[in-house]
Amino acid sequence: MRIGLVRHFEVDCSHKFVMTAEDFRKWDRLYDCSSTKKVDLLMSNTWTKCYCSDLYRAVETANCIYKGTITQSELIREVPIAPVFESNVKLPYIFWLMAGRLAWFCSHHSQPETINQTKDRVRRFISGILKEDNLLIVTHGFLMVQIQEQLIDRGFSGNNFKRAKCGKVYVFEKSD
Repeated sequence: MRIGLVRHFEVDCSHKFVMTAEDFRKWDRLYDCSSTKKVDLLMSNTWTKCYCSDLYRAVETANCIYKGTITQSELIREVPIAPVFESNVKLPYIFWLMAGRLAWFCSHHSQPETINQTKDRVRRFISGILKEDNLLIVTHGFLMVQIQEQLIDRGFSGNNFKRAKCGKVYVFEKSD
């Protein structure tokens, strides 16, 4: 069995260097519906099916790189992020981003989804596709780490990564 993971193309959505909690929340909503910076990605025709997140940036990327039927799934949406606390004090963008991800790792109440909910969502998705072969999955960087963990736990090996690059295919395989 062969699975290719692709992180969506780079998103065309700038952000301020410093922002309040509300600014960060607004930026996150804007990011979720922004277009990508399209690139030419040479994709082999060996993929028999494509799944992608139902968020715009993943759908747009999938439509650029795969010419068959694409199945959208909310199960492979990016892990949602929210400010860890309310503040009108402007803090660096990277603070909000890192604090939100750290809060997710701790299943902090500020985050819309706990680490266990994310892992369960990924498990359900992977369980649903394991009967198929030569799959392309277009999703999001942070979630790809969770998918990679699930694939390795199920006996797959491949292009391990710590931080997925936009538009790069990471291939995982498992012998039957």
